[in-house]
Amino acid sequence: MSTEELKDTEDAELIIAVLAGNLKAFDELVLRYQRAMLTVAQQIVRDPTEAEDIVQDAFLLAFEALPQLDNLNRFGSWLYSITRNRALRFIKRASKFQLHEDEDAELRIEADPASSDPAQILVQESTHEAVRDTINSLPAEFQEVIKLYYWADMPQKRIAEFLSLPLTTVKWRLHKAKELLKSLLEKRGYGDVL
Repeated sequence: MSTEELKDTEDAELIIAVLAGNLKAFDELVLRYQRAMLTVAQQIVRDPTEAEDIVQDAFLLAFEALPQLDNLNRFGSWLYSITRNRALRFIKRASKFQLHEDEDAELRIEADPASSDPAQILVQESTHEAVRDTINSLPAEFQEVIKLYYWADMPQKRIAEFLSLPLTTVKWRLHKAKELLKSLLEKRGYGDVL
C-alpha cells in the first residue's frame, strides 16, 4: 500500500496489514492517534516531556500486544486505555502530583527577539493562559473532548471511537463544553476571545 492509500484505510485494515508485517501501516496508526494520546497523557501528568514518554511507551506496548487485540474496530479506545493507564501508573510512581505550567511569558519574550511589542505579547499570553485555565476548570468529560477536538485536531467520529462513546455523546459534550467555556470566559472578562 502506498502512503496515500494508507491514509484512507480503516484502522482494522491497517492492523491486519501490521500483523502481516507492514510497518508503514503502524506508522499511519501512530500518525492518526499520536496527538490524541499526547492530549490524554498531558491531561493526567501535566508535563509535556513525560507525556511524550508515556505515549511512546503506550505505542510500544500496543505494537507488542496487537496480536491479542480481539476487536480490531476498537483499536482507538484500546490505545486510549493503554495511554490513560500508563499515565496513571506514572503519577502513582511519582507519588506526588505537581502541576507544570509553561515557562513565564517573560522568558518567552526573551526567546523571541523578533517580537516588537512586549506589551502585546503579554496580553496574548494572558489571554492564552486564561483560556487554558478555563478549559482546565471544566468537568473532566468536557475537558477531554474539547482538548481532543481542538488541540489534537481529532474529528468527532474518531473521538467517539477513541473514548468508546457514542458519536451523539461526543457531539453533545463538545457543544456543552463550548457553551460552558464561553460563559466562563465572559465571567472572567474574556468574552471577546471566542
